[in-house]
Amino acid sequence: MEPKDYSNLRVVIVNNFSGPSIGRYGLRALPLVRGLLDAGARVAVVAAAGSGFAHAAIEAGAEVTAISMSRFRAPQIISAIREAAEEIDANIISGTGYFTNRLVRQAAPDGTKVVNTAARIPDSMIESSVKGLVDIVLRDTSDAYVAISQAVADELIEAGVDADKITVIPNGIDAEAFASAAVEYYGDGAGKMPSRDLKNRPMVFCAARNMDESKGIDVLVDAAVMILQRNPDSPTYTRPNFCIAGSGPEKSIISDFVHSQALSGRIRLIGYAPLIAPWYKACDITVMPSRAEAAAVVALEAMALGKPVIASNLPSIAEVVVDGVTGILIEPDDPELLARTISELLADPDRMKAMGEAGAERVREYFTEQQMIQSYLDLFEQLVRQD
Repeated sequence: MEPKDYSNLRVVIVNNFSGPSIGRYGLRALPLVRGLLDAGARVAVVAAAGSGFAHAAIEAGAEVTAISMSRFRAPQIISAIREAAEEIDANIISGTGYFTNRLVRQAAPDGTKVVNTAARIPDSMIESSVKGLVDIVLRDTSDAYVAISQAVADELIEAGVDADKITVIPNGIDAEAFASAAVEYYGDGAGKMPSRDLKNRPMVFCAARNMDESKGIDVLVDAAVMILQRNPDSPTYTRPNFCIAGSGPEKSIISDFVHSQALSGRIRLIGYAPLIAPWYKACDITVMPSRAEAAAVVALEAMALGKPVIASNLPSIAEVVVDGVTGILIEPDDPELLARTISELLADPDRMKAMGEAGAERVREYFTEQQMIQSYLDLFEQLVRQD
């Protein structure tokens, strides 16, 4: 069958992440930019000047406007978005997160369909209330809302958003590309590579990225201390190393606690790891001890490399991790239960292997990057046809 032609789509995508990487919203937005271009659409991008996302969008072939994305420059950003939309006669304009959703609603020329992305579950620990999210991100000027999980969609519906305007598009991952990136580098420029300190012990890994209270890293560290301090003569396979990637407001507090327990050699806080795939490859178990999550990106990454996942039993995570099949779901905020679950799974390598294999199969069947891109293409095409 001939691939469908989407050359009728003219899309502006706005992303405000200003760092050297593509940012967490870029994990969806950049594949979408590439997918739209591959499908024949015309794509303009408005992004932060000097950002990794802007450079990647240019390399992909998009028409990029790079501008300071400071919140104090909102009027200038809105003007730049409107100019980009008018330049390509856009019929779709899409924000990628909290701030850009508001901007595109204000910038969209008449007749351009506005798509907002809801990528967070509002919670007392995550800046804004449901009311605030709906008021700033959604409202009636938006034509469609993309929720990155059913859990996010449910929150929005409960807050009064019209369910007919919400499309759930889960995160997708190019599992083969991610697995191919799980190579180890050596030499002075390597840095932060897992094999240096494993010492033939199993490894429990957690990728928190932004270490705030919602990620539950304190719960994992408490569980790690329990495991490492009890039964010091127990077999090596039940006393793993713990490695936690990420930076944020909780990191220094947790680091001080680990040092106070004289366990800094066994519980490593590696900070930001630009090459994350090798850590998943090296680990035996990946843990997500979150108190709140909008989507289980970490679980997808771990499953792509065939690793079992122990995670909090939250709706968004349960959409990805099948309890007892690809991992184990437990109640959040229970370090004793987490410690016991980690120890029991480490003691059962056959079960770990079976879960890892089931996870690898599941992510490749239900959570592919191409499925995510196609869902966006279908949504955009549907919106354009409404005219």
